[in-house]
Amino acid sequence: MKADKQLDLAGLVVPICFFACKSALAGMEPGAVLEISLKDPEAFRDLLTIIEHSRDRLLETREREDGYVLWVRRGDEVGSEGVET
Repeated sequence: MKADKQLDLAGLVVPICFFACKSALAGMEPGAVLEISLKDPEAFRDLLTIIEHSRDRLLETREREDGYVLWVRRGDEVGSEGVET
């Protein structure tokens, strides 16, 4: 799958993975796709849950010999009145 940006989280501990992912998505335009690579199965499961409860959309996941890859589409922004833009 084509991604607008790649983020390698291999070797990072769980909380830092989430902050790095959130920061990367925040710096992208709505609709852009982020490819995330990571090795930790716990971080992978937790990240799936976090994305599920966010405005971002999980497009695809793959399990590989050396870890996991997932693709996330950046969600829409919310305006100051709480209305999606």
